[in-house]
Amino acid sequence: MVLKEAFRYQNFLANLFDAAEDSLLDRDHCLRTIKTHYKNKANPDIESEDIEIVTVPEFFANDQVIAFIVWLIAEREKLAIAISQAKEFVATEQGFDLDAAIESNKYRQKAAKAIQTMLSHKGAVRKERGTDYRFNLEGTQVSYYYDIDTKTEEAYDRESAKATQKELSSAADKTSTQIDTLMVTTEVDYAPPYDVNDSFDEVMSDFIKTHINN
Repeated sequence: MVLKEAFRYQNFLANLFDAAEDSLLDRDHCLRTIKTHYKNKANPDIESEDIEIVTVPEFFANDQVIAFIVWLIAEREKLAIAISQAKEFVATEQGFDLDAAIESNKYRQKAAKAIQTMLSHKGAVRKERGTDYRFNLEGTQVSYYYDIDTKTEEAYDRESAKATQKELSSAADKTSTQIDTLMVTTEVDYAPPYDVNDSFDEVMSDFIKTHINN
């Protein structure tokens, strides 16, 4: 598989772990309720009997789920090592640090977007009306109105900001292309034991058959 598939498989294994953990934590999966009916104490002709109370539908036994979780942890470690080795190969052979490139590119894109938003705020002039008071000839205080020009100006160097935004966007696009290419061309030495589209029930059923019942 290639790096892109390997990262998708990492998510698949993580989802399997979450499902297994949820099953393990379910109280109804942890406890059994058994009622013992002492019928023979009231009727010597009838045997006492134990009756298990079923409160939930069929589920995977916790002992089986624990075994699966232990296996899953080892499998995720195996995949993580394989991905790490593939990244090291890219760094050694092509001088490209994939993790650093992804992290840096994330901030290039965020910075470019922030500058773009800043550039959308442009200066303008608008008319407003002000109010004040004065005394007229009779000595009475009266209000009067007057015009106000309100001018907003850009508090940054627009041309420099535009150039920086363009430079960041261009670098981000170039790096994204490099990352995308490496994601689909870099081989990861890992054989997936299950199909990435398998459900938790399908994987658990096969795991029990191949790892527990054998």
